[in-house]
Amino acid sequence: MGLGELILVAVIAVVAAGIMFWALIRARLNATRQKPLTIADSAGPIFLFQDKVLIDATPDALAMLPSYTSRMTEYEATLHVLAPHFPDLRNRIAALEDGHDQIAYQRGEGLQLALEQRKGILRIAVKGTVHAERRDMIDHDVRIAELDMLRDIIQHTPQLIWREDKAGKLIWANHAYLAFSDMMTTSDKTAQATWPDKSIFPETNDSVLKRGNAVRRVSITQPDKKAEHWFDVTSVAQPDGFLHFASDANAVVRADQERRNFVQTLSKTFAQLSTGLAIFDKRRQLAMFNPALLDMTNLPFEFLSSLPSIDTVLDKLRESRMLPEPKDYVSWRDRFTAVEAAAKDGTYCENWNLPAGQTYRVTGRPHPDGAFAFLFEDISVEVSQTRRFRSDIETAQSVLDSLPEAIAVFSSAGTLVMSNSAYANLWSTCTSISIEQREIGTEIDAWRTRCTPTGIWSELRNFVHTLGTRQSWSKTAILYDGRRLRCQANPLSGGMTMVQFSIAGPAQPVIQKLTSGDPAIRMAKR
Repeated sequence: MGLGELILVAVIAVVAAGIMFWALIRARLNATRQKPLTIADSAGPIFLFQDKVLIDATPDALAMLPSYTSRMTEYEATLHVLAPHFPDLRNRIAALEDGHDQIAYQRGEGLQLALEQRKGILRIAVKGTVHAERRDMIDHDVRIAELDMLRDIIQHTPQLIWREDKAGKLIWANHAYLAFSDMMTTSDKTAQATWPDKSIFPETNDSVLKRGNAVRRVSITQPDKKAEHWFDVTSVAQPDGFLHFASDANAVVRADQERRNFVQTLSKTFAQLSTGLAIFDKRRQLAMFNPALLDMTNLPFEFLSSLPSIDTVLDKLRESRMLPEPKDYVSWRDRFTAVEAAAKDGTYCENWNLPAGQTYRVTGRPHPDGAFAFLFEDISVEVSQTRRFRSDIETAQSVLDSLPEAIAVFSSAGTLVMSNSAYANLWSTCTSISIEQREIGTEIDAWRTRCTPTGIWSELRNFVHTLGTRQSWSKTAILYDGRRLRCQANPLSGGMTMVQFSIAGPAQPVIQKLTSGDPAIRMAKR
């Protein structure tokens, strides 16, 4: 190996040694930088949190928390103890990223709070000597701050709070109680308020002694204004007296009164309805009914007042023959299962033809929260009238069909209302007029096609459409088979017109020609 080669090997060895030395130094720096936060070999109060969960603490730190950890987490207890002495602690922690921060003790006694956060781990350390006396002083300051906060809350709460001794004498009250007591006992707003001798809530202590700790609703009337105030009073018995809390219940009482008034109004309205009403709740039990239901179904009041289920009500109706009689009980039960579902959907409406002859229209209507109602309407008179009208119409049609003359009745608008079988046979038209609307013009076209040309059809059309007072109209037309057709129109009530066609026998063309007024003969006579 030559000298040059030795120099090259030496240079390479030196470079490699330098690289290894630099890597070792960098590894140690990274290890130091990434070393996790701990409290090892540390003195004084030190807390270590990860995501607000206490993962480690020194004995001095744990000694500061035992009186608070039963009511809150270790993180909140730590802030509760330290925040009164280290201003803006919460905000400083919230703004702290990976790094350090220090907060000075507000009394300036050499204590500092060191904050350090790294990879989600928060380290809170109290720097400086913390003697037992100073720790007691910190705890005392925390208790004083907490006491001031509680006093502030009690004095500004809208709830009335007061204490009484066993004899019922008022020994303490908050600002809300004193203000309400002044309003109830003093009409002059400028008068100076005095400490009340006794509680303005009567017999509160007696209720506690009789029934124990309980909530009562109490009303107090203001003497001068006759105004009534309602409170929910919670009373707690104590060894040396009683502690009371009163919450304003005026809004609740007024709402309850309005609800009762509304229910009474509904009840009065339902009581005056002629329609039977039965409302079932979501449990399928009867929740409300009106007197009309009793009259229509003949169900006993005692039975309905027991709030039976819908199945029981239907069974009772069937026993009293107030339901349409089914062919078999199984199909009847299945049917009313469908009735209940249809009532909840608001699609049930059916006429019940009862064995006694009545006809009820039963309608199902859905209600909120799964409830549903049945409405019972007695339509027996309506059905009877409809049947009578139908019978009258059928009788009138039978009478018309028995007449030999062809008869057609038109409305004031010229629509064919009624015709008989003789009319259909004469003009070869359909006997049913309920399928389509047939007008006077259409009918005249049919008449014209079976008669010789004449001008009476226009006159008849005008007569049908004429409004007001009319006189009977009569003209004669000639059918194509030579028979004379007498057309007569008579006015009816409501602007309708009855047109009557009668066959007068074969026409006499020669006689008719000689006896008719011939224009040529009249001109010759002149």
